[in-house]
Parts: sequence; C-alpha cells; structure tokens
Amino acid sequence: MLRTKDWIKFYPLFPLAGACIAAGISADLIMVFALFFFITGYGFIINNLYDAEIDKNHAGKAEMGKNPFADGVLSKGETVGMCAVFGGIPLLISLSISGMGFVFTLLCLITLSLYSATPARLKDRFAADIICHGLMFGGLPFIAGYTLAGGVISALVSLPVASALVCTFICCEALIAHEIQDYHEDFGTTYTTVVGIGLRNGALLLGITTVLSLVALELTAWWFGVDIALNAAIFIFLIAYPLYSCRDSLTPAVGRGRMLLNNRISRIR
Repeated sequence: MLRTKDWIKFYPLFPLAGACIAAGISADLIMVFALFFFITGYGFIINNLYDAEIDKNHAGKAEMGKNPFADGVLSKGETVGMCAVFGGIPLLISLSISGMGFVFTLLCLITLSLYSATPARLKDRFAADIICHGLMFGGLPFIAGYTLAGGVISALVSLPVASALVCTFICCEALIAHEIQDYHEDFGTTYTTVVGIGLRNGALLLGITTVLSLVALELTAWWFGVDIALNAAIFIFLIAYPLYSCRDSLTPAVGRGRMLLNNRISRIR
C-alpha cells in the first residue's frame, strides 16, 4: 500500500538534505527520515484511495498490485484508517519538536491531500499537477527537514529557500518524466499535463524544466558561494536524472532514429 520501492531511494533525499544543512550529520537525520517515511507513505495511501477506479483500468498497476484498495485487499475504512495513522503520527511528533517544523509538516500533508483528494484533485488539473508535485515532494519537505532539525529561516532570500526552489524543480521534473513514461497507459484513462499537451511537447517541457533547475542551481551557487565540487555534483545529477528517468521512452526513439539513418544511407549507396 505504501509503494515504498517507488520512492525510498529518491524522495527522502530532500528532507534529509534540509536537515543536513541545518544540523550537519547528526541524530536529527534519523528523526527526519522516520517522520518523512510516514509523510510520504501518507501521500501514496491517499493517492491509492482516490485513484482506485482509475487503477482498476490501469494495466500496469493492476498487474503489479500497486493498489490493494482497488484490488479489494483492503476496505475503504482500513485505507482511511491508514491515512489517519500515517498523517497523525508526524503531526504529533513535529509539534513536540518545533513550531515551524510543525507548520511545514502540516503543509506537506495538505499539498499531498490536495494533489489526490477531491474536489481539489490537482493531479487532474493542467500544470497544477506538476507544480503541486514539485512542492509536496521537493520544496516543502526540504524546508520541513531544515526547520525540524533546528534551522531558522530569517529571510526569503536565503540558502534554504533557494535550495528548496531547486528541489521543487527536481520534483517537477520527476512527475513530467513519470507522465512521459506512462503516457500510453494514461491516454484515455486519466488526465495529466503530458496527456494534454502530447508526448513531444512533454519532452520539451521536461527539457525546459531541467534548464530552469540548472539556472536556479547556478544562481544559488553564485550568490551563496556553494562549494564548487558540490555544485558540480548537483549539476551533473540535474542533467542525468531526467535522461535516466525517461530511458525507456528514449531508447525506442534512438533506435528508430538509427534505423531511419541506416535506411537513408542504404538508399544513398
């Protein structure tokens, strides 16, 4: 139900990065990781709750059993109960740690709810799905991790805020790449921004978002004097990530391109 394998290697990086900037390598990292295990799990549970009818018609998800509620393994009451537990625990713990940490933990849960739950259901709204995804998994978790680990945001123009913006762009890219990968499955069953604009424009949008993330990174590095090695590592990641995420979609395209090129060479010969 938590679909842990879909996110455990990626989404915890953002709150942990925020906590690391605030407190360095410390026990706070364990606390932040534990809280965001529950918060991210809540996001996937509520998504399963409101996506049940769609997932029944999604061949890939049905085959892999990614939604136990849609498959009838869990009842609606059990699924709602899981939402309450996975949302309530981080709220109670964050309230005992930090006022600002609680506020941003609450904002993470609110955006996760708005993304999936009706009547808002931002995941079905043009562009709002991408922006909300960037905030709920990237920018807000980064700030939440930072404040839960004792960090204080003293100004809007600060390293934590600028870093949160970069994280938001990365998680916007993550959704665009996911929508590109699932384009053929989603077409005719559910609405996404990439379904709305088409696969080619979706790839263009991913490229534009990647460029914006690189610009945001370099401006942050220049303004706040980020270490050049760290800057270079993140720069490489920002280029490699969208390519890796869309590898299954890009490989057939590259293959078709090579085939067309070979055909043209054969005709010339």
